[in-house]
Amino acid sequence: MIGTLCFYFGDVYSQYAPAAGQPGSTALRSDSSCFINWAKRCSIQRGLRQINVPDSGFASVGTAAGAEGPAASNGVVSLGDGGIATLTFDPPITNGNGFDFAVFENTFLDTFLELAFVEVSTDSLAWARFPAKSLTQTKTQTSAFGFTQPTQIHNLAGKYRHPFGTPFDLQDLAMMSNIRINEIKYVRIIDVVGSLDSTLGSKDSDGRIINDPWPTPFPSSGFDLDAVGVIHQLPMNSTSNFIAKPPLGFDPTQQQLVTNSDRPLLVSIHNIHGQLLQKLTLASQSSHQVYLPPATYIVRYQGHSIKIIITSTR
Repeated sequence: MIGTLCFYFGDVYSQYAPAAGQPGSTALRSDSSCFINWAKRCSIQRGLRQINVPDSGFASVGTAAGAEGPAASNGVVSLGDGGIATLTFDPPITNGNGFDFAVFENTFLDTFLELAFVEVSTDSLAWARFPAKSLTQTKTQTSAFGFTQPTQIHNLAGKYRHPFGTPFDLQDLAMMSNIRINEIKYVRIIDVVGSLDSTLGSKDSDGRIINDPWPTPFPSSGFDLDAVGVIHQLPMNSTSNFIAKPPLGFDPTQQQLVTNSDRPLLVSIHNIHGQLLQKLTLASQSSHQVYLPPATYIVRYQGHSIKIIITSTR
């Protein structure tokens, strides 16, 4: 009997990663060197300001362009109740080591969270949704400016305040047969309708209703999408063993940085958390052996960056 009670207690009060800046948080800053690309195109299907009031009008803040490019560069776009944003990626996002992309919302407080489901697709026809979890209480409706604890939320966009993104790992969808997790061309963001009315509200992957700020009968109703940043992507030419982004590339077979530049190139190597490990100058038209422990690294040069993966020590 005691053992059963202990298990039940742990299940109800289990917690997920905390707010940005706290130990154990998975939040990623928008200026982190882990981001190597951003959404190229976005289309929007607006939702109503208040889903149960047909004449409330549609959310109207921002345009689809607000979600294109890097975070904090083009404004935001408000989706409204149940609104949808579909973003396109070229090259496609791929399943790498750890998180593969992150979604940015514009909330300014750790506990004022507007949430959204995240789905991905290879062909824009078949979609897979990340298994979202919400342990927020469902006895009292969270008001339009009410609070939600990040520790009660998992795999829902909007978990972290700006300029931090909520990361997603495609490995979570490895058992889905209708997509190719190593070739994700589309990401879809769907606003969570936070109403506790079971005929209106959204439910998580376990069938629990999700309680988030509602109603929000404003022009900025619903999830305010800022950007989607890519951490892992297919190389421009996925059939080549040589992963190149002129004037600098990485040859994984030889574990060498290779430059096609006609002048010396100043290069810095960072770990996946953005910490500087090395600085070096590559001579023009040259190669340089990378002597690093097996891991994923970010190489920066001339305002650009490439991701390299060291799989063994040579």
